[in-house]
Amino acid sequence: MAIDDGGASTEPVEPATTLTEGQFNFKEHLAPEYKDHTALADINDVNGMAKSYISAQEMIGQQRLPMPVAEADPSEWSRFYDSVGRPQGQDGDGYKFDIPEGTTQTEGAVEMEQFFRKSMHDAGLSQKQAQAMYKSYGEFSGQFSEKQANTTADMEKQWDTDIRQEFGLAYTDQLESAKAAVEEFGSDNLKQYLDESRLGNHPEMIKFAAKIGAELIEKGSQGRAGRQGTSVLTPDQAKSEIAQLHSNAQFMEAYHGSGPSHEEAIQRMTALHDFAYPPMEE
Repeated sequence: MAIDDGGASTEPVEPATTLTEGQFNFKEHLAPEYKDHTALADINDVNGMAKSYISAQEMIGQQRLPMPVAEADPSEWSRFYDSVGRPQGQDGDGYKFDIPEGTTQTEGAVEMEQFFRKSMHDAGLSQKQAQAMYKSYGEFSGQFSEKQANTTADMEKQWDTDIRQEFGLAYTDQLESAKAAVEEFGSDNLKQYLDESRLGNHPEMIKFAAKIGAELIEKGSQGRAGRQGTSVLTPDQAKSEIAQLHSNAQFMEAYHGSGPSHEEAIQRMTALHDFAYPPMEE
């Protein structure tokens, strides 16, 4: 070996390869089709290969039942679901769901949970799958309830605007008539239904009940003070009466004439126009 003046070797030095006991580059001894197989990518020595082989042999003894055919007996499917990790328990009692602390479940929520447990058990879901489904449903249910509440609030606001516009200055009286009708003829169950379903605020329901209430008032079944000839009218009712008065020759003569009858006609027509064309609320 030549040594230069500085005492350093001028020949390349081969890096030393140290193999621990049981290690050698076994892949060099494999056929080309096996040498670069991806299944051997993480195996670097003979011990690793032996460990992998032993694990594979152990798994063979623990193989799951084959999936039954679609027409298989339910008991066969049940055994298969159990073999792939379905929790034990009658009707899904074995599932453990993560329920936030402080959550108060209503009777309906408890029944829904029982339904989910049985359905998940029948479908063969594992604990992880069931928990994921339960969580997803809870999130969806919460979002849906919030959206539904907002939609209902917006809808009822529009209902109120519509009925106020239709009744005009007669809104308060008409609403009282509607309430009187429900109070007179509605059972406790009907009142509860109208309140819980919010249909008691629907314009068509209010108009329907108001007509019944008006009949009660006219027949004296339900007292409501009112001055003769000055009953509060809806815009449509007022417009109808205006049209009738315009075709009444005697009224129009008084309206365009003079004297006490003229003043009464003017007051009546003015009041009708106030009802027919109420000021728009901002």
